[in-house]
Amino acid sequence: MRPGLARDASALRAIRLEALRDSPDAYGETYAECEAWDEQTWALKAQEWNFYLAESDGQVVGMARGESHDDHLEMRFLFAMYVSPSARGTDAARLLVDAVSAWASAQGVTTLYLYVSIAVPRARAFYSKVDFVATGSSLSMHRDEALVCDEMGRDLANFAFDIRRVAPQELYDLRRRVLRDDTPAVDVSNPADDLESAVHFGGFLGERAVVSASFYAVAAPFAPEKDAYQLRYMATDFDVQGCGLGAQLLARALEELTQRGANSIWANARTSALSFYEATGWSVLPDSLFVSRETGIDHVVIFRSLGQGSTTL
Repeated sequence: MRPGLARDASALRAIRLEALRDSPDAYGETYAECEAWDEQTWALKAQEWNFYLAESDGQVVGMARGESHDDHLEMRFLFAMYVSPSARGTDAARLLVDAVSAWASAQGVTTLYLYVSIAVPRARAFYSKVDFVATGSSLSMHRDEALVCDEMGRDLANFAFDIRRVAPQELYDLRRRVLRDDTPAVDVSNPADDLESAVHFGGFLGERAVVSASFYAVAAPFAPEKDAYQLRYMATDFDVQGCGLGAQLLARALEELTQRGANSIWANARTSALSFYEATGWSVLPDSLFVSRETGIDHVVIFRSLGQGSTTL
């Protein structure tokens, strides 16, 4: 299971049309309506929708969306849930629901809602199995008032954001997906990962790692006299970026590094992420712009002193 990206437009189209063929009474849209969308429309949907894809052996076997509702902007809903017949009975459906639950929790809500068609009893049975409870409300689909949907809600207490020390291997999938364009052949391990001095933090929503950060006892080249740590592999999964989770993890990590006696912390940061780092107390080393040999992306050197909250060298 992974968050969908703009490049997944063709996969999104295929699995959505499969869902509408398989269970036409479960959704507000029809197969004919969506099949008529052109390539540009699907590309736009892939950019705008917050969607998730379940995969098996390289094939997309399920999808789900997490969005607000036009009539209830303060609430978060699970939409467009579907798993191919070949993947039913596996963990695919639960993982999709958990992914949307994690996203909703990161949005600051305590309940995830959905509308399930009474014409698809197997769907309601599944949702009950994963702790959705009927709220007593219902509505009719706009396209056909005879299609009635019951509202259900899932408590998100188990998806509170949890920051903890982890083994580096628990973060490799997130490192690869966010920082290396999800390229399977790319090695995202580091020779220093298993050193006793290395410290790895993961931020979890439920069972899913959504934030990663690794710290290595490496003196900054511009201040070799200081006991410093280098931050690497700072990553927040695409669907929960902008929710403040990365800042929470960094704050927790810096507390521990300060307790370990570190004087400062530094990193090679992507220029596209500078606003995040500057908002969390980092400074840019003057004239430090360079292009990473690993990614071909512009970086600058950033630093932050620990203990007194100062950013001076």
